[in-house]
Amino acid sequence: MNLNDRDVTETSRKSAAPQRPIEERRQFAEPGDRSRVRETDTTSKTLPPLADGMPQREIRFDAASVLDSLGNAVAVVGTDWRIQTLNRQWERIFGQSAAECTRRDLFAAFPFFAEEHAARMLRASRIDGATRHFDLELPGVMATGEHYGVRVSFSEDERLVIEVSEMGGSTTKENGDEPNAENASLRRLARQMAAVADSAELLELLCTAASEQCDATGAAVLRGAGAEGEVVSAAGAMTLGLDRRFPLEGSVAQEALESRGVVSVENFTASQRPLARIVPELLIGPMLAAPLIAHDRLLGVLTVVRGDRAAAFSPREARRLRVIADHAALAMWKAELLEQSRAADRAKGRFLATISHELRTPLTALTGYEELLADEVMGPLTEPQTDVLERMRAVTHHLTVMIEEVLAFSSIEAGREVVRPTEFLADDLVRAAMAIVEPLARQKRLRLSCDLPAEPIRLTSDIDKIRQIIVNLAGNAVKFTDQGEVRIALSEIHSSGETEGQERREVRFAIVDTGAGIAPEDARRLFRPFSQLDAGLTRRHGGTGLGLYISQRLAQLLGGRIDVESELGTGSTFSLAIPAD
Repeated sequence: MNLNDRDVTETSRKSAAPQRPIEERRQFAEPGDRSRVRETDTTSKTLPPLADGMPQREIRFDAASVLDSLGNAVAVVGTDWRIQTLNRQWERIFGQSAAECTRRDLFAAFPFFAEEHAARMLRASRIDGATRHFDLELPGVMATGEHYGVRVSFSEDERLVIEVSEMGGSTTKENGDEPNAENASLRRLARQMAAVADSAELLELLCTAASEQCDATGAAVLRGAGAEGEVVSAAGAMTLGLDRRFPLEGSVAQEALESRGVVSVENFTASQRPLARIVPELLIGPMLAAPLIAHDRLLGVLTVVRGDRAAAFSPREARRLRVIADHAALAMWKAELLEQSRAADRAKGRFLATISHELRTPLTALTGYEELLADEVMGPLTEPQTDVLERMRAVTHHLTVMIEEVLAFSSIEAGREVVRPTEFLADDLVRAAMAIVEPLARQKRLRLSCDLPAEPIRLTSDIDKIRQIIVNLAGNAVKFTDQGEVRIALSEIHSSGETEGQERREVRFAIVDTGAGIAPEDARRLFRPFSQLDAGLTRRHGGTGLGLYISQRLAQLLGGRIDVESELGTGSTFSLAIPAD
């Protein structure tokens, strides 16, 4: 139907009327008559006789009545951006009559179309003839709804057809459940995407869900790199184009990325876009493409398609795709950040492990030379030389401990730590740990003691890892205690298991000190890697800040835990609880 024929009455005559000259075709009405077209002396051509011998009759269509019968608001705009016609739905939604708006500039009559995004979409459709969808929000409009979906298409006679559908407002009880179900489905999809951390799995889920949500036969995610685009994920009919590259110039992906709005193509195969030429076996009709934008970053384009003879996508489906794309972009952005952080963490672990190994090799040699000097293999030492040697040995030992902590951290983060359980006596383990810590306690003139039960406690676990944990905790207690004592208490606790009648046996190693204690607000930072409570250039105590973090991770690896009780100014108790069996 030619939209220039605004009002042609439908008549029924028993005989065909004589034809009038073609110059007397109807014209658009002047402003003030709702853009109705004046009756002119135009008749239809004589129809051929009907098969049943009925007399011919003349068929005419009232274009205004057809437009008024549509459920959506429709406006037709000429090449000069002047409004040529409006329907009654447009009048109802925007509160202006056709008589007021006809022949006026679109942007002057309805300033919200002059806003950057809307104007860009309208002008782009006029330039390339593509159909586009975008959302319109009008908080000041007194209508049943404030949110609208806009569909812009370009007719063959170079007119711009703007179709506006209501997204909000009052809905009848009959169709009220449908938006609720749709919203629930979209929320469910958003939760599913948020729960996926792997990018490939997320894209696969996105394509499948977008195809189902928009009643499509296929979907794909396209990404651009330089002058080329690539189909990085696909479902359904679009799997034929998976991993295929295509020029971005003139593609739907480029159009969606530049406009940052939903782009609609009525017949993708017939349009001969770059991807359609490269993959001719893609027999696709309607296509919608929505940009994936998160935090102002263009992550790609989400497309949904139908078969070459299928019906076009509706404005509602275009809006739904935009919502899906918005949720998906955020999920993709988070997954990308997570993958980048994991890659950086792996690189950091490899760097620390490499540097630590390189440092440990010369340090081991240095320790050997110190032992030779201490044993006076090179000759006798004077008292000052012996004092210097002892200081060198203390520094070397400190460096060795730091390097071992970094290596342990790298091993734990890489998941290379393995539990090697053996059966042993907990009492012997406590005595061995005390022997390691005792020189440091003696140097600070602290009492170091232990409380052992009368009956030996036997347990099965990784003895080396438990020793490492106790030495770390006891070493920290000595380091942060200036006067008083450090005590290691060993006990066995029996508790009920998960099933009735089952008894759980737990061995507890408690390291008690009389140090400065820990403030409640600082307790949360205790087990963070590379974190120290007295951080800064003026800190009194050295170290990497990895001891407690490594101890906690090792305890968790053994199925245990570390509990902390502390009172500022009184002291702290760090307890390692390990399952006995």
